[in-house]
Amino acid sequence: MKKYGVVILAAGDATRLRLDIPKGLVKIHGASLLERILKKCPEDVAIMTSIKNHEQIKEHVEDLGLQNKRFLFFNQKSAPVLGVDTLSPMGNGDLFRAFAESGVLQTFRERGVERIVVCPVDNPLVQPGFWGLHQNAELVVLAVEKKSENESVGTIFTDDKLSVKEYTSFKNSEGLAYAGIFSAALSFFERAARMDPLVKVHKIKKVQRGVEVVKQEKFVFDFFPLARNFEVVKVDRSTHFLPIKRDVGADSLEDALRVLS
Repeated sequence: MKKYGVVILAAGDATRLRLDIPKGLVKIHGASLLERILKKCPEDVAIMTSIKNHEQIKEHVEDLGLQNKRFLFFNQKSAPVLGVDTLSPMGNGDLFRAFAESGVLQTFRERGVERIVVCPVDNPLVQPGFWGLHQNAELVVLAVEKKSENESVGTIFTDDKLSVKEYTSFKNSEGLAYAGIFSAALSFFERAARMDPLVKVHKIKKVQRGVEVVKQEKFVFDFFPLARNFEVVKVDRSTHFLPIKRDVGADSLEDALRVLS
């Protein structure tokens, strides 16, 4: 296996969990989501935060006392929210630009890292060392079987290029959903960072405190078609996929507390 590092996407807050803390600090049976993932990571770990939660996350990670890890932190940028006088994080699609411009990409290269595993902070079943993520393809994406055609997950398409269509009800031939976890060679990260200005910014309508606003976001999977070659690895939901998107119901903190008991 080539030497690899890990990037954890931890810029989100726990708003939909009805908690006023960064999502990575949410605890399940005494251990935070960040702690659960970090303990499974190799030596070199980078954590993408937002301007709002950066200091809280950095302090929490340092308090964990994981002496066998080398942590780096970098921010995704924020953009104006249309409709109110405020800023909001640009979304996980700012990963490649922020990773390169912060100097973390160069630091990983200097440390001999050849491949990077990227995982969201809200999936405590993430396994960065899983063999399927360490194939030779420039980009490797983990996928799970969709529960139904209408499940609110991104659907994977594998024609000439790899792409993901967010929250679509269209079912591809394999019915596979993007698990939010991927790995890539440094060459892919470099190319994606260069192409960042050309990748679409999505305008997402939301209601905040009774006011309809429009957030500007980029999605990390919009960069996937840039891969020169790719591999989609199907995994079992029960061992790899436990997203925590809300407090109760499907894909919830309630589910995670039950499954991880």
